[in-house]
Amino acid sequence: MAHDTAERESASLALEQEIDRPSGGAIDYTRLYRLWEDNNWSAYDIDLTRDMTDWRKKLSAKQRAAARWNYALFLHGEEAVARTLAPFVGALWTQEQRVFVTTQIVDEARHHVFFSRFMREVLGDGRDMATTLDAVDSELTTGFRQVFAELDSVTDRLRQRPQDRLLLARSVLLYHLIVEGTMAHPSQHFIRAYLARRGLLPGFSEGIARISRDESRHMAFGIQVLTELVAEAPDLRHDLVRTLNKVLPWVIGVFVPPNLDQDYARCFGFEMADIYAFGLRSLQSKLTRVGIDPGTVRSLVQVGGGLSPDEQARRALTLLYAGVLGDAAPLRLDESVMDLLFDGLERVVNMSSHLDLPGPIQWSFPDAAPWYLVAHDGRGTVHRGQALAPALTISCQAEDWARIAGQKLNARLAVLRGRLRIKGDMRLAMRLPSLLGD
Repeated sequence: MAHDTAERESASLALEQEIDRPSGGAIDYTRLYRLWEDNNWSAYDIDLTRDMTDWRKKLSAKQRAAARWNYALFLHGEEAVARTLAPFVGALWTQEQRVFVTTQIVDEARHHVFFSRFMREVLGDGRDMATTLDAVDSELTTGFRQVFAELDSVTDRLRQRPQDRLLLARSVLLYHLIVEGTMAHPSQHFIRAYLARRGLLPGFSEGIARISRDESRHMAFGIQVLTELVAEAPDLRHDLVRTLNKVLPWVIGVFVPPNLDQDYARCFGFEMADIYAFGLRSLQSKLTRVGIDPGTVRSLVQVGGGLSPDEQARRALTLLYAGVLGDAAPLRLDESVMDLLFDGLERVVNMSSHLDLPGPIQWSFPDAAPWYLVAHDGRGTVHRGQALAPALTISCQAEDWARIAGQKLNARLAVLRGRLRIKGDMRLAMRLPSLLGD
């Protein structure tokens, strides 16, 4: 029996390592199903007795607040994904895929049961599943609600149009690569590491380890399905990149503690930047594996495409705390934030290999230093200051330009409302949306 358990652990670990590599062979659906059979478990068999004592006596007040907030996201997330997975069954095109995805529905329901049981029995939140969900609803962040509203919308359309491969691809991208691979996977990693290091909450540690093992199968399944969809219809890439550009600014706002309190991470021995970097690394490796170049995703390029995930995470958090991304902080601009905004603009402009400008593009702000963009030998560069003889001048408040960069203000609407004014070469003005990656 011990030998069988070790073999199952080894097989699951091998899969977890495999899906974090940006390249690899096809993933066999039957293998995933057999791993599901080998690793079945009960949410009610896990003993939470010592967890109750640890929660009261071994965790600080800050740790209890941070853990409750984090686990609330998981509780609601597992409920949502269990509910939105059913349309996949009718949309998948092979029996092996359909069989596996039904096991995933079972997994997600079991995960929700486990988190609900832990929140109720150990934390004392609620009397049953419904009241436990209600008890921690206020902990959900705006980014969380935005991502899951999009998942609800896309999977509801898939339910109505199960033959639509584009909707299926969007659903898999949102479900398996964004929610599981970019949001849940990093948090699970750091929770497990901290609890194992301190020997705390043994029941919860066992449950989260089993959940992580299940999620590895799910992510592997999504990677394989999306790889096949993109290979079959390469034109899907463009739509999937648009979907990523839409949702990634929301994703950055998911793991935002109350009052932007970074001690919610530090009290467990890590930084928020660690979690963000892990998520970025996970997403970019999985996108590469399914055939989507991360360098074509504007939202990734803006926060430092080509730089390390650690540096991208630092930049994303700077923009988050400055109120450019997400809604957790009021908008506060200084030179360092403007530097990041225009560095991101330069990176986005250079996503195109055919950059030609009839002259400089000037940004003029009444409340900040001016910037301009020039092109030499097909490469654009940005500079602080006033250009000589600009071909196009864009005038607005610096805060409005930050809102446009953070996708909080539509540029066309800003023009119509007089908040953004454009003067000069109107043919160049018409090219601005494509030039800036829209």
